[in-house]
This record gives sequence, structure tokens and C-alpha cells, in this order.
Amino acid sequence: MELKDYLTQLKEKYPLSTITSILSKLSNLKVMVIGDTVIDEYCFVDIKGRAMKDPMLSVNHAYDEQYAGGILAIANHVSNFCSVSLVTLLGEKLEQRDFILKNLNSTITPMLFEKKGAPTTRKRRYVNRLRGEKLFKVEYMNDQRISTDLENELIAFLSKELPLYDLVIVGDFGHGFLSPRLISLLEEKSAYLAVNAQTNSANLGFNFVTKYHKPKFVTLDGNELKFAVGEQSEQYIELAHKFYQLKKFPRFLLTLGKDGVAYFSNGNATQAPAVASKVTDVVGAGDAVFSLASLLAYGDVDPALVGFLSNCMGAIKVTIMGNKLSITKPMLLSFVQDLYKQADEHDIDQYFTAVNSTLRSMEKSDISSFVRMLLDAYYHDQTVYVFGNGGSAATASHFCGDLIKGVSFGLEKRFKALCLNDNIPSMMAIANDSSYDDIFIEQLKNFLRPNDLVIGISGSGNSVNVVKALEYAKSHDARTIAVCGFKGGKIKQIADISIHSPVDDMEISEDVHNLVIVHCVKRMLTKELKTTEVGKAYEARIE
Repeated sequence: MELKDYLTQLKEKYPLSTITSILSKLSNLKVMVIGDTVIDEYCFVDIKGRAMKDPMLSVNHAYDEQYAGGILAIANHVSNFCSVSLVTLLGEKLEQRDFILKNLNSTITPMLFEKKGAPTTRKRRYVNRLRGEKLFKVEYMNDQRISTDLENELIAFLSKELPLYDLVIVGDFGHGFLSPRLISLLEEKSAYLAVNAQTNSANLGFNFVTKYHKPKFVTLDGNELKFAVGEQSEQYIELAHKFYQLKKFPRFLLTLGKDGVAYFSNGNATQAPAVASKVTDVVGAGDAVFSLASLLAYGDVDPALVGFLSNCMGAIKVTIMGNKLSITKPMLLSFVQDLYKQADEHDIDQYFTAVNSTLRSMEKSDISSFVRMLLDAYYHDQTVYVFGNGGSAATASHFCGDLIKGVSFGLEKRFKALCLNDNIPSMMAIANDSSYDDIFIEQLKNFLRPNDLVIGISGSGNSVNVVKALEYAKSHDARTIAVCGFKGGKIKQIADISIHSPVDDMEISEDVHNLVIVHCVKRMLTKELKTTEVGKAYEARIE
């Protein structure tokens, strides 16, 4: 399904007010977020070129930025939707504590533990300032498993705390924090456990989600799925079904980058296309997706909406350098609103394209003939009769008004024009006493003279009252014009000429007739008759 169709269907099922209500309900959740702290350092540089004496790249330092990454980023995202307590490890003597507290949302309750003999994990990326390209990364970490003493301390603490929370969100970056004993405790004591076990360059081959056994929700990307199943296949949906058979996790979300996400609920897959249009930095995108998806999975939200909103989180995140900003509820709702607006605008573009295509396919020579017949009626003092039903009645009234005033205003000699659907009492009397099919023909019998001009307008071309009136006019030596859509219908066959908009769409036919054709013909007539007074009246009003 194309993105435009996907968004249109989604908007109909989940208007913005519904999404707002669903997100608002999350605010009552009490959530513990636990995992590895990562300080993301971005060193922006200007490229100078290859060093003269060594085979390496030479750069000039521009500036540095630090962001709260890893579990800190997840905690910040989640805290924008509900109440959060954070459990994480810092380096010896709580290194980076002040930076972390400064960069956590004020609503987060931090519970910081010390990993002795280790630094707080930092990942330093060198970035080409001009193009945003990452050149290389340097990591500062001790990813050895935590000591038994620290493990016991954490187990004692978590044993008391875990039962107090509705949902426990684990960001396992594989840097030595979450030992097998802690994982067992999390699975035993958590009312609802959501897990993202990330594969990265520091833990490659050692941090598969399969080490967990009882989470109720997990997220993983394509490569992490391959590792979990042990297959190199690119058939990710097939692999995901195998993963479900292997682990039986009730819910999991598979992120597939430009191919969007697939959300699995009890083995049933719901896919959602990507909605990102701009990519600045993909770092932390999976964490943003995981943050909201965990809350939505806990809330048993419709799978289609879980996939869509998770994609939106990722799409917003990839426009942000590093973890410079966390994604708030207003940011998410604004993004959804913009996507829905794009869907609306696509419908508008599609409609405009159809109108333009119809206009391009029309015979211009028929419009020229139409103008010549009108001018001939004008010069020979003949009457122009015009009529139609519904929207075509409005077109008939409009056109008659343009002939009487728009074209004739200020001229010594004027058009004689009658709109037969404007005489309401006569139409109702004929319809009531005879038949609705006779409302136009009976009026023509009162007025029609040979060589008068009769214009019948019908979108389908088959309106019986229009057909009968044109047949009568033709049989009494009047000249006839059909204005029609679709295949032209019967009136196209009856009339001397037809202004045919060849489109199977009533609205587009009426647009072409009522606006474009009427005004095009009016302009051609005023140009021929050198009508200037109306233009002066317009200018006076504008001034």
C-alpha cells in the first residue's frame, strides 16, 4: 500500500483526537526504566584532507557537544508520556553525575549506582561538520560484568522496588550491567517487562535477546532478529514468525529502517510503512521507537496504531542530531497532524490533477464553435435558452447571468438569454401537473423560434428532461448545444455540437462546466464584443 493511502485510511480510523486520548491515558502509568548509561560525545570537525606525511585523514576541530544517551535517552522519551524512575550505573565516584542530572527531564526520579574501577561509558563520534557524516568512533568503557557485591546490592534494591511499578522497561546495551541473576529477578518481579537487547560494535555476538525468557514485549532490528534466529535470510517476516515459535514472546516490534516496522501480537503480524522524510542522524532512533512502543504494548493499543506511532517516534528522532532532544507528546501529535495534512493535500493534488487532465483532453475546436454559435445568436437577435438539473442548474443560472450582465453590460445591443430552471413556479407547476420530465420542454413551447440557441447541460448526458427539450428544439429548427460529462450520453448524439468533459466523475464534470467553460466562453465573448464596462466596474470595487 502506498503511504498516501495508508495515511488516509489511518486518519479515518484514528483521528488526531483519538490518538490524543490514547496518549493521555498513558500518563497514569508508573514506569521503571533500567539499563546502561551512555554519554554520547559528538566532536564536529572540518575536513582538511590527507595528511602530507602519514596515510590518514587530517581534520580541524570545530566544537563538541554532549548528549544523554543509552538508557538516559529512553528515560527522557518515556518521561514525556508518564511517570518514570531510572535505575542505572555510573562510573567510579558517580562520574558524570552532574551532567546526567542536568540532562534528565525534571520529572524523572534517578536511582544511580556506582561501578567501581570503571568510567561512565562514553562514546565519542567524530563528525564532518559540513555534511554531518560520521568519520569514526572512540569508546571509553569497562564492559566487564558487575561485581558480586554490586549485583547483590542491586538485587536487594530491585526486589523491593520492582513490584511497585506497572511497567519495567529494560534498555540492555550489553555493557556489563544486566547479569543473568538480575535478568532472572526482572523477569520474576516485574508485572510487565519490556526489553530491548541491543547489538552494537562493543557487544557483537554476546548480547542476543534470546537470553531473556519472560518479557511481555521486546523490540529488535533486522540484524538482531537474524542473530536471534541464527539465519542470514533477508525474509524478515518469515524470520519473525520463526522467532515467535522459538521464544513465544507475546508481543514484539521489528524495526526495518526504510521499510517501516512490523508489530507481532501473539504471532500475528501488522506492518506499517516508514514515514520519515529527512534523516540527520539515526543514532537513538531505535531507542525512541522502543520507548513509546513499550507503553503502547502495555496499554494493549491496536497493533496498527502501535506500528504507526512507533514509526512517527523514529521519524522525528532521525531529524535530531544525537540525543540532543527527547520527543515530547506535543512533538509527536504535531508530527501526526502534519502527516494527516499531507494525506489531505494529496487528495487535493489528485483532484486538481484529474481536473487538469480532463481540461487537456477536451476538444478546443468545440469550444470555439460554441462561441461562434453564441455570437451568431447575438448578432441575429435570437434567444439563448439554457437549463440543467442540480449542479447543472447552477451552471445554467451562472452562464445565463454572465450573458445578460457579464458580457452585455455597457453594450447597446445585448444578449437575449433565459435560464429555464430559474422559473421555480413554472417548473413546479409542470412537474406537479404533468411530469418532471417536461419542465424544460413545456417552457420551450411558449418561446422557441427557429434558429434560437438551446443549451442543455447534463453531467451524465442522459437526464430525461434535458434530452426531451433538446429533441424538441432540434425538431423545431433551433440550434442545439450539449454540455456533458462521462460518455456524453444521449444529448451528445442529439446536439449540433457538444462541450464534452470526458471523465467518469460528476464533481469534476461540474467543475469543468460551471467554472472553466463558462468563464472561458465569457472571456472569449467579451474580447470579441470589446466589452470594457464590466472590467471598469471590477476595478472600481477593487480600488
